[in-house]
Amino acid sequence: MFRWLCVVLLLVVWLNVVTRADDALPPNDLAVREAVSRSLPFLEKEGVAWMDDRGCMSCHHVPFLLWSHRAAQAHGLTVDAQKLAEWDEWCRKDSLAHRNLFRLQNYDLGKVEAAKLPDAVKEKLKPLIEQPFKTEAEFAAKLTPLLSEEELKSYQPINTKTAERVPNAPDRTGGGLDVLGQLLLGNQGASSVLAQPEFRLGAIEVLNRHQAADGSWPPGNQFATMRRWSLPTANQSTTMWATLALASYDAPGTKRSEVIEKAIADQRQQSPQPDNREWLATRLLFEKQFGSADEVAKLRQQLLEARESDGGWGWEKGVPTDSMTTGLAIYVLAKVQAGDDSAIFRDARKFLLTSQQPDGSWFTPSKNITKSTEPERLKARDEIYHYWGTAWSAIGLLETLGKSGP
Repeated sequence: MFRWLCVVLLLVVWLNVVTRADDALPPNDLAVREAVSRSLPFLEKEGVAWMDDRGCMSCHHVPFLLWSHRAAQAHGLTVDAQKLAEWDEWCRKDSLAHRNLFRLQNYDLGKVEAAKLPDAVKEKLKPLIEQPFKTEAEFAAKLTPLLSEEELKSYQPINTKTAERVPNAPDRTGGGLDVLGQLLLGNQGASSVLAQPEFRLGAIEVLNRHQAADGSWPPGNQFATMRRWSLPTANQSTTMWATLALASYDAPGTKRSEVIEKAIADQRQQSPQPDNREWLATRLLFEKQFGSADEVAKLRQQLLEARESDGGWGWEKGVPTDSMTTGLAIYVLAKVQAGDDSAIFRDARKFLLTSQQPDGSWFTPSKNITKSTEPERLKARDEIYHYWGTAWSAIGLLETLGKSGP
């Protein structure tokens, strides 16, 4: 009996020590800096691997590789400036190479439009497959020596329609509309080739050109089809981020462009989607830039009320807390500065500091966000959200530096 009593007492003492150690975890600025520093090697390794293995920027890897490292550099953390400049240059070249209105791809020849082409014409078109063209005139000039006069006369409209890229195709929009917006936001104020007029003005022109007639921007694949949210929510989120990116380069006191005004007018007509925390955080940032103080206060309160008991946020109502949404939420609250959020930051920091993995990353389960329930698809998407969640956690934590109180 005495032995069992000793065991129980030892267990109580151990639990008390563990609880006190957890309670004493210091979510202060120093701890945040150390946590973000530990995340940078993971972000570099996986981000560069994505560049090397996939050869594309994507809306979830390369722009956030740059954004997270640029934010770390701006807050005094050690960042390899030469590597950062090399990544910038890679993005610049990749984006400029993917601003083509026409590109004939092998699978395009099986499309409905191309089905009307005789096999002999399709065979003659093969030398043009994967060649990019920035204008219809360039494409037509390459067709002329390949086809007979009669073939050109009969099939030119079909050839042009087949080769024209869809409005939101990454190879037409410099890597994707979401990508361009993130590159603009993540490089604002930096001495980067991506912040220089040559790239920046071109990216803005691409965004302007692809705005829909109603003032919105169409979401990319990761936003439109893979996530478990409605198309209106995806449309609104994409449009708000694009508008914020464009407005971030407005000179003080200048009149907003027609493109931005159309986007704001479009968002004023949309129904709120507050059950989605990503939409809610993005909308709060949007209203801070373009709305009223009353609307900002209302949205801020809704975002605070959406917090879970562990101090973080889940991606949508009814799902567990995740690092990606938590990082985004504290980033927005720190940017908006609409009230005293120091206690909120302390709780969110504690959640993130205790959930950081040994390799410095933060894991966000894709099953909480994406539509698919297939194990293989979820495994592939876990790689995406693992990276995305780590980047937003680092960016959000950095934004809270000096804003969490003693």
